[in-house]
Amino acid sequence: MTITSAQDTYTTIYLIRHAEKADTSADTHLSEAGKERAVRWMEYLVANRIQAIYTTPYNRTRETAQPLADALNMKPIEYSPRDMDLAAIIKKHENSAVLIVGHSNTIPGYINRLTGKDEYSDIPEDEFGRLYMVNVENGKVIDIQIEEL
Repeated sequence: MTITSAQDTYTTIYLIRHAEKADTSADTHLSEAGKERAVRWMEYLVANRIQAIYTTPYNRTRETAQPLADALNMKPIEYSPRDMDLAAIIKKHENSAVLIVGHSNTIPGYINRLTGKDEYSDIPEDEFGRLYMVNVENGKVIDIQIEEL
């Protein structure tokens, strides 16, 4: 299934939580289920004109993004989860599509800061298949969609 890609007049930001973890250690790798989900994310996103991929400096986020990065021959850009500036990323990648891989307690907050509203709460610890698609035109959010994979 292919979701709508970014158009020439707006920017689309796809935000996902890392896939399933192997364990609860601080910098764990993906479990087998997580590796399978990472491939499904790649299959889901590969046709959506992704121009940049952002990951935190943790194994689980990098490994989630790697199948898509490999398919697109792209090197992910590392960001600090504490210093994420979604508005700056949108400005940098205006009129294109970007994937951001983060964490259950960061992805909703990035969207809340961008919209100036407290609408999205942390992703439950047992959910790994939620995709937020944020469309921005002229610096303003015009649409937010949530998909489940």
